[in-house]
Amino acid sequence: MELEKFAGGQVKFEIDCWRGEKIEMRLLMLWTLMAVSANTGLWQRHILTGTGETFDTPRPHGLAYFTEDAFLRDEGNDFCDDCTPSGKAKVHRQHRFKTELKEVGRLKGFTIYDLYYRFDGDVDRAEIDWKSILVEVSPGSYREIYHLQPTNALIKPSFIGKAGSEQLLVTHDEIPGTGNFSYEDYFWFSPAGAARVNIEEIGRTVQALLPKGYGVWKGGGLDIETMKYRWGVWKDGDANCCPSGGTVEMEFRLEENRIVVTKSRYDPKAEFGE
Repeated sequence: MELEKFAGGQVKFEIDCWRGEKIEMRLLMLWTLMAVSANTGLWQRHILTGTGETFDTPRPHGLAYFTEDAFLRDEGNDFCDDCTPSGKAKVHRQHRFKTELKEVGRLKGFTIYDLYYRFDGDVDRAEIDWKSILVEVSPGSYREIYHLQPTNALIKPSFIGKAGSEQLLVTHDEIPGTGNFSYEDYFWFSPAGAARVNIEEIGRTVQALLPKGYGVWKGGGLDIETMKYRWGVWKDGDANCCPSGGTVEMEFRLEENRIVVTKSRYDPKAEFGE
């Protein structure tokens, strides 16, 4: 499905990494991301924009709610000066947009869709500016469980993957640069609905294992299919390219949408090669 109209603007978001350097990116790396919401209930939506991340649980809507005016779905206020609903409704006079709906697959009886948003110069290109994940909960009625408005990302289709014997909805969009960062989320489905997997548990475990002055500075290491995590450890004074603080690794199981760590280990002498 394609609808044309009018947008385009990028917002820089800077964070301080553990070494005091500033990195232009929208999302803290997996292991330092401590969720603002510890409980990931049914139908909770994860919102990621240039101003940070939030969670809410919106009600279902018809498809037109998401596609007819993209500027009303601007969660990061990327395009508005007057960010009231009436102000957002006027933005289409200055910008163009196009939406594209793509089916991802089915889990537990629910059909899942990616909704792509393209703005201004990207309307006629393949590059995707925003991504929303919609779940059809009844004929013509959709819940949004994920909304991504990145300052910079290589947005790709979501897909159905595995975590052990479980099937999960996976969204994984790379952030350009040398840090190996990405926007990464997983959703567990039951007949009652969708629930986000608490991947923050990996970060909490890593932080608890490492001594002061040691950290994981780059993204990566999580293999959700084998339910394992392994990555290098940097210590103060290391070059960004070359961690010399050993490795951290763990194994876990999935209890519905909860990661439960079953084994973890920090080896200060192990060598790490990506």
